[in-house]
Amino acid sequence: MKATERLLESFSKCRVLVVGDVMLDEYRRGHVERISPEAPVPILNVVGRDATLGGAGNVVKNLRSLNVGVMVVGVLGEDETGDQILKGLGALGISGSGLVRDPQRISTRKIRYVSIEHGQQVFRADEETAHGVSGKVEENVVQQMRERVPDAQVILCSDYLKGVLTAKVLEVAFEAGREKKVTVIVAPKDEVARKYRGASILMPNLRELSRLVGTSMDGDVWLTDSAGALTRNLELEALLVTRGSAGMTLFEAKEDGLRRVDIPTTARNVYDVTGAGDTALSAFAAGVAAGASWESAAHLANVAAGVVVGKHGTAIVTPEEILEHIRESELAPQLTSDPSKSLRSVSGK
Repeated sequence: MKATERLLESFSKCRVLVVGDVMLDEYRRGHVERISPEAPVPILNVVGRDATLGGAGNVVKNLRSLNVGVMVVGVLGEDETGDQILKGLGALGISGSGLVRDPQRISTRKIRYVSIEHGQQVFRADEETAHGVSGKVEENVVQQMRERVPDAQVILCSDYLKGVLTAKVLEVAFEAGREKKVTVIVAPKDEVARKYRGASILMPNLRELSRLVGTSMDGDVWLTDSAGALTRNLELEALLVTRGSAGMTLFEAKEDGLRRVDIPTTARNVYDVTGAGDTALSAFAAGVAAGASWESAAHLANVAAGVVVGKHGTAIVTPEEILEHIRESELAPQLTSDPSKSLRSVSGK
């Protein structure tokens, strides 16, 4: 427990560079009392609305809740949504100077209409420009990123396929990481695996892994074979796969093959999985930035995800909540124990 406390305390000395698709999540909440006479759809009488940072912005929010220093690079339109995103970052004490404004783009806003009675989403409307950035905008993104890499312990690429993480932007991020000896962690959404060649660590969920390898999910042997193939083909140092109720599995590339570490979930109650992937990604990046081993960082990420799924809505987690969850679950030995007790070796094929 003491080691975990020291690790969490060290987060305030770390800085993570987040590069990706920053967006705004808006929620309009109301009552559904009748069906529209114009079409067979419910009428939502909106009585309240709120907005928060989404996409890569939710990763930023989670890192700040862990007391990690954050720099962010991305693209916004010259619009009200972009202004709201900058205001949200400012409220977290984060400069928006790394966000390139492009008058030809629409800042991404996801508007969710939610029934208060049912606690369910009735409809979602998206405002966005999803095509890849190019020309001067792409050059500006690359420049903003290069300027900030020397101050970061980790580069975290959060890909939501909204156009920021082009092949060129990713290539420069990977090159900068190698040059400055900074770990580059990628949360992949694209099914084009070669786009991520050069990353240090990929952190997909099972569906994303399936798309990357081009085969359907099919049990434990499939997971091992797919992880091995992807790690070799992309020359990754590690792959951390989030597996929902099954927890996480870390694969590390070693000289004698692939080292596999299975980490069971710590969640006690699951109310909402919204944003849990961003929370796990943030906690893992924070652990790596603080100098923890990838296995220890993965355990920490797993605990953070276990906390956040016990909350309603897109949530964040604090160091205090992580420590309390560990105390209640008696997880401290897992975070500090002999790694050989939680891993199994997988032969390289």
